[in-house]
Amino acid sequence: MPGAEVSQAKQQLKVIVDAYLNESEVERVLAACDYADIAHDGITRKSGEPYILHPIAVSCILAHMRLDAETLMAALLHDVIEDTDFSKEDIKEKFGLTVAELVDGVTKLSHSSDKEYNKAASFRKILQATLQDPRVIIIKLADRYHNMTTLESLRPDKRARIAQETFDVFVPMARLVGMNEMADNLEHLCYQNLDLDMFNNVQEALLETKPKRCEYQALWEKNLTALLQQNQISGRIKKKNNNIELLRHFVKNDIDLQELTHSHAFEIILQSIADCDNLAEILKEHFQVLSYQDHIRRPLPGGNQSLMLRLKGEKTTLSLTLQTELMRKAARYGVVLGENAPQACRSAIQASMQNLNVLIDSSCAKTTFNDLLDYLHQEKIWVYTPHGQLHELPQGATAVDFAYSASLFLGNHAVGAKINGETKPLSTPLVSGQVIEIITDVLATPNPDWLSFINTQKARRAIQNILRDQDVEEQQLVGEQALNRALKLFHRSTDDLTEDDWLDLLEWRHLDSKNRLFQQIAVGDLLPQLVANHLFAQDQSIEDHNSDRLIQGTEGVDVKYAHCCNPVLGDPIQGHLSRRGLIVHRARCHNLLHEQHLHPENIMPLQWSSEDLDDVSFTAYLCIDMEMDDEQISDLIYQCRKAKTGVEMVRNYDHKTYVNIVVNNRKQIAQIIRDLRMHYGFPRITRLAIPMNMTEASIAS
Repeated sequence: MPGAEVSQAKQQLKVIVDAYLNESEVERVLAACDYADIAHDGITRKSGEPYILHPIAVSCILAHMRLDAETLMAALLHDVIEDTDFSKEDIKEKFGLTVAELVDGVTKLSHSSDKEYNKAASFRKILQATLQDPRVIIIKLADRYHNMTTLESLRPDKRARIAQETFDVFVPMARLVGMNEMADNLEHLCYQNLDLDMFNNVQEALLETKPKRCEYQALWEKNLTALLQQNQISGRIKKKNNNIELLRHFVKNDIDLQELTHSHAFEIILQSIADCDNLAEILKEHFQVLSYQDHIRRPLPGGNQSLMLRLKGEKTTLSLTLQTELMRKAARYGVVLGENAPQACRSAIQASMQNLNVLIDSSCAKTTFNDLLDYLHQEKIWVYTPHGQLHELPQGATAVDFAYSASLFLGNHAVGAKINGETKPLSTPLVSGQVIEIITDVLATPNPDWLSFINTQKARRAIQNILRDQDVEEQQLVGEQALNRALKLFHRSTDDLTEDDWLDLLEWRHLDSKNRLFQQIAVGDLLPQLVANHLFAQDQSIEDHNSDRLIQGTEGVDVKYAHCCNPVLGDPIQGHLSRRGLIVHRARCHNLLHEQHLHPENIMPLQWSSEDLDDVSFTAYLCIDMEMDDEQISDLIYQCRKAKTGVEMVRNYDHKTYVNIVVNNRKQIAQIIRDLRMHYGFPRITRLAIPMNMTEASIAS
């Protein structure tokens, strides 16, 4: 009976909160539960059960994490404003302003008939509320987790849509605020609902090898226990459920099924950092250590602190995490711990929250949402100040990006940087783990050339704001100087430009004077490299793919695609200005990074005008970790053509199969890799940077 089911759920909540809240707090939580029950009276979920069971379940999830009474009350009331006739004012009057603000923070917007706009505006609102009170995102994550556990009553297409949104937004958000246990649980449910065949294959492989895996795990545990006892170190060894990590590696095509079933994970919880360091040294003496990372002194984003080792055994490998009890708790719950979390955890989460703050500066909800997705899914690096404060930046970020991440003053007055104690140019790309110190001069101001190599919106906006505040004469002078630096590549200066050159430029940019052109350059509206390229690139014939149509801002510019990395529509890209024109590279191309070290002024950010054009084609190069016979190769060609992917070449070499495919965009590469892995029993398939017959060693990450 529904009434009995609701009473049982309420009783379960009471038992959990009785264990840690005082009597008055318990009464308030139960009062909020009764209020929500009345508000949702007569409403049922798709499964047919009373709706109130959902908010009670969300509150129970949070109560198991020992959240405060106000958070539990807001969780119970989280759908009241959205789904019932009760308002924020009603909740405020009954339960106070804080609870009302938390409920309002997680309430979706529905002011427009445009569903995509409403979704984007709702996420922007959640971000804003989270920056005011992190408990908003904690409630939202618990809400999403319970929804993910009850998808079976929904249509398959809706299940997949919710799972994809969860994977795209909520899983990385949970990791960003350090709630890794929640993120793992959500990610597991996403795989289950997005690709059941793949999920079942991995689970089957793990089940089949379980007896052997348990045997190897027992051996590892025995050896580690003996090591602790011999060295009189007090600690407990805990088998880690690394199924999520294995699934993640498998989905990302990092390992095959064979490797997956020979990987194990343990964590050892010790009493102090000194014990962690001591045990790490002992392990290095007794085992072959494949990798060692100190994330106690240099915490990971989300605030995870531990020593991480990968040990090689006779037939298996072991991922080992050494940490104290508080570190382990912080790695699982993150922001939930509040002031009880270690300082390193809090400062790391704060750094990520500051990045979110930059995202919501835009007034456009859809822009904010797209920026959020980009931020959550772009590959990141983490670097540190000399005092150990963590800063999380996008892959390819430079010392200038770090300076602005640290403070506006450092960015605006930066003249150089020390990276791990060595003086380096501000254009130097950073890598994870480095310690960065910015050298400043109070008389220095931002250089418009910086706009060609920075990678963060925060730095770009700050630089452009400074440049726009300069007076007109100063802007014109700065713009002319920047153009002269760009023209140096062609051994020219503005003095060498003819009247026809100036007329060409002004007509190209629809301007009425040289000074207006200089002003556009000075404030960052026009990159000087593009001006130089327009005038003096040696080959003015546009190469393939109607490049000026594909890449934003390159109309009238000679664009070519780098043969060292072969970018495809949708790849992250950057441009390299050369005497042959503007060369488009994949953003992490080694050649491009080398050139950025030498001549940062010749590197510029680029963006595709669209990632969904179907009238362009690119060649991509794949390596399949299996040697195919003639029949399998014929089948491979058939599978590719069935997926509307062309095939230029297939050949075997060194027990692998290499195939050149013709695609429209990056998404199509990902889809054909997924299809081929499923079809051929999940071999590893790698996208190569260049064709195998040019080199077998150049693999793009």
